[in-house]
Amino acid sequence: MDILIISLILLIIIILSKKNKSTFGSNEEVTSKVALITLIYKPKNIESWLNLHRSFGISHFYIRLENTPELISYLESQPDVTLMVADASNDKNHYSSLQDRQTDTMNKVIEMCKNNDISFLIHVDCDEVLSGDINEIKNLPKNVGTFWMQNYEAMYAHIPTESDNCFEAKEYRDCSKEYCASYINGKGGCRISALGVSSHGPHRFKSNLDEIQIGVIVKHYESCDFNQYIKKYTRLSKDVNLDSIPFEYYRESIKANGSVDKLKIIYKQYRVAS
Repeated sequence: MDILIISLILLIIIILSKKNKSTFGSNEEVTSKVALITLIYKPKNIESWLNLHRSFGISHFYIRLENTPELISYLESQPDVTLMVADASNDKNHYSSLQDRQTDTMNKVIEMCKNNDISFLIHVDCDEVLSGDINEIKNLPKNVGTFWMQNYEAMYAHIPTESDNCFEAKEYRDCSKEYCASYINGKGGCRISALGVSSHGPHRFKSNLDEIQIGVIVKHYESCDFNQYIKKYTRLSKDVNLDSIPFEYYRESIKANGSVDKLKIIYKQYRVAS
């Protein structure tokens, strides 16, 4: 009799153990947290950017805020934001130094994610919005350590002004198939637990595991405000090395040297849908 009771108890333990393992596996996928890392300077419609990504399913934001003191209080008040305030005003050659700062910050945030229960990290800029199904990221096979997403470039119905929301466009160009004025090689993300995970330049990550392309895309709202466009390229025209920039749109905008008339012609050519 005692043997029968012991056998029944062992059977129940085995059944419950299998059930718990199965439940744990499904919960692990459902509760996986995906975070974003970005560097921002004088962003437009940061509230919209945050809310669009919250709706997408992002759990946490790691933001390096450069030379934008007016946003410190707002971002510090957001419970899902980890804020890093920095001064980049002394950096020379802003175009290349920005990429160095992005790379360094990506590596620092990877380590921060390990202590904040984050499963996946994605790098996008504050003029970019993720679109698609976040579960495609949460359910990636265990052999995948890094992934990348194709970027689509926003084209506007008219030259956008300060009153226009940054994240509205007439159409989007698939940069793998159509001409895009900016970069065409997409943006990346990583599994925090992957062995050897680190930044691989400002757009991608690398690890000892596999990398795949996923169906989530990055909508890029380059120069979504004409006034900000003028300020950006006027600033770049003072300290950038043109030989280091591969994009003709950037080069032409910098060579305009702050001329509003020239910049308007360039903007219409590259940013406004025909």
